[in-house]
Amino acid sequence: MRFQSIRIKEGLLERTINFSDGANLIHSTKNSCGKTTLLRLLLYSIGYNIPSTKRMRFDQCEVETHLYCDALGEVSVIRYNKDFLELTHGNQKSTIVLPAQELEFHKLLFGNCNDDILLNLLGTFYIDQEKGWTLLNRGTVIGSIHFNIEELIRGLSGCNCNELLAEENRLTRNISKYKQMFSIAQYRDQVAADMGSLAPESYNEYATSEIQQILFQIGGIKRELKRVDRALSSNKNFRKFVSEMNLVVQDESGNQIPVTEDNIIGLNDSVELLVSKRKMLSFDLATLENQLEQKEKVKAAENEQMSFLTSENLAEVFDKRIVSTPMNSVVIKDELDKSEKKLKSVRAEIRELTKSNNAVVMSLYTDILRYATEMGVGDDDTISPSYLFTSNLKELSGAVLHKTVFSFRLAYILAVEKELGIKLPIILDSPTGKEVDQENIKMMMSILKRDFSENQLIIASIYEYDFDQVNRIEIEDRLIPIK
Repeated sequence: MRFQSIRIKEGLLERTINFSDGANLIHSTKNSCGKTTLLRLLLYSIGYNIPSTKRMRFDQCEVETHLYCDALGEVSVIRYNKDFLELTHGNQKSTIVLPAQELEFHKLLFGNCNDDILLNLLGTFYIDQEKGWTLLNRGTVIGSIHFNIEELIRGLSGCNCNELLAEENRLTRNISKYKQMFSIAQYRDQVAADMGSLAPESYNEYATSEIQQILFQIGGIKRELKRVDRALSSNKNFRKFVSEMNLVVQDESGNQIPVTEDNIIGLNDSVELLVSKRKMLSFDLATLENQLEQKEKVKAAENEQMSFLTSENLAEVFDKRIVSTPMNSVVIKDELDKSEKKLKSVRAEIRELTKSNNAVVMSLYTDILRYATEMGVGDDDTISPSYLFTSNLKELSGAVLHKTVFSFRLAYILAVEKELGIKLPIILDSPTGKEVDQENIKMMMSILKRDFSENQLIIASIYEYDFDQVNRIEIEDRLIPIK
């Protein structure tokens, strides 16, 4: 995929910027002029949920981008606001509702239907100046967009862990609930201990319990009434059906007797029984509804009195109600421990299935090792295949972390391009870090020129970089100059 141009309209101000297929440098002589804003607008224009910058509200801009996609060819995208965009491909126009249809849109744009790849795609080719140069294998790409290497590997390898992932989500939700329940149960136990014994229920609580019981009984009677009414209706319809059939039966002596609703034995009895049952149920229902009305009046009166309580008294009432709620902290803690143990087992199984695809893991490892070795941040003695999944980033800092992240990102791009059969743009925001000297930057740019010459490169920086041909996009004080 290659960006060809972008038109940004902010109120009455407008600017169009063209990009080359090769290297593009978005440059300014000082910071905070709009370089990062331009990079973010490119991604915002193709449907990503990208946060605005301080100097420009994206949802108040109209952004039109022309790009070339390996899957679709030349397309144009106009994003009018955060809620929708318009895709034009040939003579066809489509409206994409965001964020609901974002994934479907990216499936068209990148020519792939694997959710695990698409949800992690931005984390492979875009490095944000704030979080990107410390994002190795898990974490935030930008805003609410995250990257996870396990998900990416599952997508690249076609590994289906949907059932396990659903179980992981279910357990995670339950654990959150159990933790809150356990905290409340502990508080309840402490309040009960301070009171010396369980506080008796107030009349209000007792009334609430009675009301719930009455409502339950009313519900049961109403369901039974519906069943009786259906039976009555069926019997009445049957009687009418019989009378309209004009049926005749013949007894043993040869006499012919017309069949009517009056001479079917037992039919009238069953109808009368149903009618009697309905009367009894209606009486019971009226009695319960009267009881419910009386209970609700008493409860409403107590609630009215409660509204005059001070905040101090309200806290006391809360304690009493907490104590009267049956909660067993030991049982809750036991369920919490079981769920956490189960979650640990499920996650271990997911990790094992993810790592078991040696082809994808080894391909990523080989490329990471190659670039890390070239940039002097590791070799096959210090980097093993399991290092792809490391969570220990404390040992990495400064230039070492910067170059390690760069090695990982390049490996991700190669792996995705191999699977999707496309070329991704490479978008770098401020690659020259504070602790990265010019020699290291020169090495990084040399790798890009050598191994990624067919990829579109878009760099935002206040520094210059050595490229044979570069499309220079100059920004002075503001991305869109005020004329």
